[in-house]
Amino acid sequence: MQLHSKKRLLFDLALVLVLGLILAKVYWPELVLLFNPSSAHQAELITLVHRHELVDVFLLMLVIAVLCSVPGAPNSVVCIFTGACFGPLAGFLINWCGNIIGNGFVLSLVHRSGVTDNLRQKPAFSYLTRQRYPLLGLTMGFIVPFIPNLVVNCVATGLEVSKRGYLLAVSLGTLPIAFIYAYSGNAIFTLDLKKIIIIVGMFIFLCAFYVAVRLLHQKERIKKG
Repeated sequence: MQLHSKKRLLFDLALVLVLGLILAKVYWPELVLLFNPSSAHQAELITLVHRHELVDVFLLMLVIAVLCSVPGAPNSVVCIFTGACFGPLAGFLINWCGNIIGNGFVLSLVHRSGVTDNLRQKPAFSYLTRQRYPLLGLTMGFIVPFIPNLVVNCVATGLEVSKRGYLLAVSLGTLPIAFIYAYSGNAIFTLDLKKIIIIVGMFIFLCAFYVAVRLLHQKERIKKG
């Protein structure tokens, strides 16, 4: 590993640690309740959430945005926590806005630093850049949770999509996963088995959708070849 990569890794780890400590300090009472789910604690959690000021909500949104821009950071954990604390609707809005802002930040960094050869060699990068409809490919890249945001934003830079097109793709693409994380956080805390089954089903559907589109794309390439 190069020295530059080591410094970046240490910086990312330190950033995630600092953000984790800040969140733990602000939302510590909620964390205690989440680790001891019960009907009484659910009511107490709602009371605690209502006591938070708007600045605390923006802090949570900012943390999601920053973690979204750090490869390998536990962004999904914070999004699930948000859903457990604020419920599926408010949690979804916080997650959604945080992920849109975070991806915009990643895009601006890619514009400044450029796309490296290492990223160009990623299978996901090659696949997304070959899509017949670039905006649809970008949207799909944001939807699928196991494709890194950095790769998708590098694709957006390479395709030179308009700002309006990018905003549309990132908004539509991050919408399902933001809802899934918020809904799953609420389902886990309330111990609602039906909600948990729905979330698992939605996640499997997203993965199956991605695999199906890739298979269709491969068949088209074989026919043309």
